[in-house]
Amino acid sequence: MLPGPIRVMLVDDHQMVLEALKTLIELHADIEIVGTASTAQAGAQMLLDTQPDVAIFDIDFPGVDAFDVLASFADRNLKTRIIFLSAHLSDVFVHQAISVSASGYILKEEPHTAITDAIRKVHAGQFVFSPRVQEKLIYDSKRNTYEVQTESRLCELSLQQLSILRHLAHGESVKQIALALDRSEKSIDSHKYRIMNKLGIHDRVELARYAIREGLALI
Repeated sequence: MLPGPIRVMLVDDHQMVLEALKTLIELHADIEIVGTASTAQAGAQMLLDTQPDVAIFDIDFPGVDAFDVLASFADRNLKTRIIFLSAHLSDVFVHQAISVSASGYILKEEPHTAITDAIRKVHAGQFVFSPRVQEKLIYDSKRNTYEVQTESRLCELSLQQLSILRHLAHGESVKQIALALDRSEKSIDSHKYRIMNKLGIHDRVELARYAIREGLALI
């Protein structure tokens, strides 16, 4: 019996991008789109419901981002391979992608064939990165993992701390962040001070400026 098509879901908050990707990918008989979503939360739920072979996520969404929701899947032993498709390249984004066990990070500047090629390769168990992303990575052959070559101190933070810092950089209050991430205000406030201590920054405004300079906040 011949294998069925590769089952793929798409998550992006721009409807035009979703429709263009869906149209492009459906030209290939060996790939099937099983669903699309326009928020990270909806994408996470769809991933659980459909358990596709490959899930393609943009990075930045209003409110909760892709890293926020995918970090919680680390211990679920899901077989879905994750590809990030983004217009943004920064050490901290690549670090976060690696930290949530992504199999690929493709830049939107690549030719359209890059995405279908990436789908096939990650489905076959390979890692796929755009050339400019690959330049930032070191491969550990013993653990079959990558790590980012960087001097950014942001990569010393946990995924949860990076998420909170991104929200702070967008000017959100502790209360707003607590609501967005379903955490207590006390927990968010505690993490805020731990982040500041780790980075040696003791002013919230300067903390936000630092995050923006390092490319954590998309503006």
